[in-house]
Amino acid sequence: MEQKTIDRAIILLKQYRDILVASYVPIGAEGVPEPKTPEQAADPLEIAALEDLAALDAVIKDMLA
Repeated sequence: MEQKTIDRAIILLKQYRDILVASYVPIGAEGVPEPKTPEQAADPLEIAALEDLAALDAVIKDMLA
């Protein structure tokens, strides 16, 4: 796979991650996202989003290595 394609995929994964954070992670008093763990969440959709965030973090880390 070409590096250009990998770089574009990383950008898209980061954008998707940012959307999940904006949609499902509560913002703290200082305006900084304060993510919960899936165990702390009660809503099934929020749990799925948090699990996706963890998976995206791992994939992005591997792709950048």
